Amino acid sequence: MEYSLFEAQAEFCKAMGNASRLQLLHILRSGEKTVGELVAETGLPQPAVSRQLAALRSVGVVIAQRQRQEVYYRLTDPKIGEVCDMVRQVLVEQILSKSKMIGNS
Repeated sequence: MEYSLFEAQAEFCKAMGNASRLQLLHILRSGEKTVGELVAETGLPQPAVSRQLAALRSVGVVIAQRQRQEVYYRLTDPKIGEVCDMVRQVLVEQILSKSKMIGNS
């Protein structure tokens, strides 16, 4: 059982290893959006947005819900945004630490 959890975690991390997907997740933190809205906010082409959303759906990070003619995407859990924030915070701290080390040399 523990091994399958590590496999699921690896798939999750692989899905998060794409800047376009991370940008989409950041936008979806504010609420559900259509593909058209995500295209407008990211500047990415529609096929790319759809492809990245499909990858995020495959690991259960986002969910799609049809409302009339539109399909809305949203995060499956708000903690996903918190995970992204924590990773960004660690990266900022590493960058600051490296810049201090360079400044002190």
